[in-house]
Amino acid sequence: MKFGVCCGFDKTEMIASLGYDYIEGHVTDIAAMSDGEFDALAEKLDASPIKCEACCVLFPGSIKVTGPDYDEKKIASYLDGAFARLERLGVESVVFGSGGARRVPDGFDRAKAWHQLVKTGRILDEKAGEHGLWIALEPLNVKETNILNLQMESLDLVRDVDRPRFRILSDFYHLWLGGEGRGEVAACRGVMQHTHIANPIGRVSLTENDEVSYDGFFAGLADIGYTGRLSFEGNLKDPETELARTLEIMKAAAQKAGI
Repeated sequence: MKFGVCCGFDKTEMIASLGYDYIEGHVTDIAAMSDGEFDALAEKLDASPIKCEACCVLFPGSIKVTGPDYDEKKIASYLDGAFARLERLGVESVVFGSGGARRVPDGFDRAKAWHQLVKTGRILDEKAGEHGLWIALEPLNVKETNILNLQMESLDLVRDVDRPRFRILSDFYHLWLGGEGRGEVAACRGVMQHTHIANPIGRVSLTENDEVSYDGFFAGLADIGYTGRLSFEGNLKDPETELARTLEIMKAAAQKAGI
């Protein structure tokens, strides 16, 4: 497996020094940059020993992918600009979480919202194909949004979208909050694109004394032969110390599971 961290690009050097394989940036940050700012970032990453191989936070909250403000042209235009920049950086996996963008407005027809998400998934697949990217749909717990909260519900959307570049992500934090585990991870055989992890009690770094077990998560990944990327995404007080320890634990857990 390859191991990375979801964080700002100002931490690239530190992440590399700790032995991580890549950094996972935010699409919204990259899309909002001026041309000069983006060129400077691209030059920085070109010279870095690690690259931005994945990105999360796909849509800003101002671009709605469900509800009465759904605008297919606006979505496509945003993706054209953002995905061209991601291609320049060498990104492979793009995480579609974006809880604010996908939140279904109160009173809005859920079936229509689902249809809008299917349409959005197919737009994402098309635009991703134009730029050599892959989409990883992220289930988000009920505190963050009100649709696609569980791994299995999200897998249903992947199947309904039915496009090769629209796949799924498994995040231990959201799995644990939703009461899901090894079986739900293993159900994603053939469509698992990317993974995230954090200690769900506080969404913090991993330690040897955590009250939760990560074994089922890694076993589920082993069940489907997943050997792709795993990013830590969580809160940090002492980034260098905590991320060094988290990397050791992730590697040990993956080795224990045989991946």
